[in-house]
Amino acid sequence: MENIVIKNLFLLTFLLLMFSCKQKSEQSLELKTDSIPASTIFMLEINQPKTGKVIKYGETIEISCNNYQFKETDTLKLEVNKSPYFLTKIKDGNLLIKTDSMKAGTNQIVINIGEKNKIYGQISVVLIAAQAPKEYTYEVIKAYPHDDRSFTQGLVFHDGYMYEGSGQYGESMLRKYKLETGELIQSYNLPNNVFGEGIVIYNQKIYQLTWQSRIAYEYDLKTFKLLQTFEFYTEGWGLTKYNDMLVMSDGSNRLYFLNPETFKEISRLEVYNHIGPVTYLNELEYIDGYIYANIFDSNDIAIINPKNGFVEGIIKLNNLLNTTKVKRKPDVLNGIAYDSEKKRIFVTGKYWPEIYHIVIIPTK
Repeated sequence: MENIVIKNLFLLTFLLLMFSCKQKSEQSLELKTDSIPASTIFMLEINQPKTGKVIKYGETIEISCNNYQFKETDTLKLEVNKSPYFLTKIKDGNLLIKTDSMKAGTNQIVINIGEKNKIYGQISVVLIAAQAPKEYTYEVIKAYPHDDRSFTQGLVFHDGYMYEGSGQYGESMLRKYKLETGELIQSYNLPNNVFGEGIVIYNQKIYQLTWQSRIAYEYDLKTFKLLQTFEFYTEGWGLTKYNDMLVMSDGSNRLYFLNPETFKEISRLEVYNHIGPVTYLNELEYIDGYIYANIFDSNDIAIINPKNGFVEGIIKLNNLLNTTKVKRKPDVLNGIAYDSEKKRIFVTGKYWPEIYHIVIIPTK
């Protein structure tokens, strides 16, 4: 009797195992067809590329899976950074994605296949520039007086006047002065407990950042009357405008695109060259389709494409400061302003005695 029970248990176990294997085999077969139930989510096992792979802009990303062959008949929905993306092609069961419309840095790719997104996969890649930025040197056209008591953090040329935001606790100011003489026309003192940073003029208003207080000030352009303040969640460094948005840097390799009415983030952009992220982005200025950014603690200005975040040029401003005019110890290069009417670029630095009108020259 005991032997019969043991045999029956063995037989039952064997049948259960066979049934289980049959189910798994059928499920495996089912997942590789277009007849997957709507309630089933089949996760793609992406073999290549590995998450975080560094790819040059312009190259094609080839996605291969261990458990799926892409087909021309697939109902494919692709998103890159949460936006629909259509530059794709199927070849030999792999998904080819062009990078021509992607942005610098991390790109999150999400793949959905099937009318009800029955098949799903995601991966992220890091896009760097295809080539090194073009290098420029400079020529000084003219030097203008600059208050060497100003710890320059923001510089804007507007309607024939220079506007400047300065830093340091107890010394931070907003000021307007004549470029040619340095004569002060108007000023506003910030509270002693904040450290002033970048400024921009937009829609007859002046916006000024603070460093670590996470407060931005909005002034009336004509009167310097404080209209309101905004809160933001990161450090404030540089500020400029692009289209109908403000653009802020925080000392990282990120640029934040903000709504001028609310100071809320609309989008952000990572900044990369051909090697990797370009960090310490500081004072900003929009010039003829590009964002120019001082690189903190260097003599370099990066020329950034605001559409994709790639650094397309570097201006080397070595030996710019005329040391014979220095009366107090100067700090780093910081401050870019642009006269759009006369196409003049102005640069200066913290505690520098002069502002320089320069032209940039490609190096050979």
